Amino acid sequence: RHAESALGWLLVTIGTSIMILSVITVLCLTLPRAAGLNAYVVVSGSMEPNYPVNCVVYARETEPAELNAGEVIIFNNPSRGSTPITHRVVANDTAEKLITTKGDANENIDVDPVSYDNVVGEVVMHIPYLGYTALAFCLSNWKLRTSALAASLM
Repeated sequence: RHAESALGWLLVTIGTSIMILSVITVLCLTLPRAAGLNAYVVVSGSMEPNYPVNCVVYARETEPAELNAGEVIIFNNPSRGSTPITHRVVANDTAEKLITTKGDANENIDVDPVSYDNVVGEVVMHIPYLGYTALAFCLSNWKLRTSALAASLM
């Protein structure tokens, strides 16, 4: 009996932990939207150590002409696929409407300057490690499975 109660306690603890982690993830991904922020997961090491892989960065829309060197932006680069890129502004050419960027961990500036039309927003904050659960939670099968697992364990 003692083994059964210990196993029951373990299963309830695991189920509760999954539910709490899911709720925290959902809140961290949805509440900032009320403040006009969008969340993105950093998927490469180009911005380490300041923005490690699998951290979630929050960006707000901004006027590209107002961006200054040193600020971190999210942008699209059509020649590199559909994944938004998070890099630091090195220079902003307002006459040409082009921004030169560089990853903090990269030795050289990015080859392609960013057109103002491709700027998604300016990074205003980040949460390390949240990307692990955020990416997993965004997979619809995972949401269904963890919800079912957590409910069955409670």
